[in-house]
Amino acid sequence: MSTSTGKSGHTRTTATGVPDVPPTDDPDVIRADIAQTRAELGDTVEHLAERADVKTRAKEKVAEVKGQAGQVKDRAADTAQAAVAGAKDAVQVTAVRAKEATRRTVGKARQRPAQYVGVLAGLVTALAAVLLVRRRRAAKGARLRRWWSR
Repeated sequence: MSTSTGKSGHTRTTATGVPDVPPTDDPDVIRADIAQTRAELGDTVEHLAERADVKTRAKEKVAEVKGQAGQVKDRAADTAQAAVAGAKDAVQVTAVRAKEATRRTVGKARQRPAQYVGVLAGLVTALAAVLLVRRRRAAKGARLRRWWSR
């Protein structure tokens, strides 16, 4: 984008679009301009060298990713600790409720023992019936397996 027209009166511009000072014959000004150009060129070369240094850029990226992973790990640990604390609280609340329900049930059973004894007897009878049926089916299956294995 460097443009110059010389004696036609137009302003010269550099590659950055900044107006350039018209040329002068003063050696001090020329030396200062050369020094400034060298400094700018050195900065540009240094910037390009940094971008071209893949190993250093990779190390920086690894360090960045490690930092992010550490943050994620810390957040996960905090979340896990909060979950454990919540679970402990829930267990304690459930234990208290279970104790209260047991006390109420025992109290009711003491008030009306005949009803609860009847229910308990029915449950025992049902359990015994289930066990007998399973035993008979197992025995019948064993007899059939013996018969078929002949």
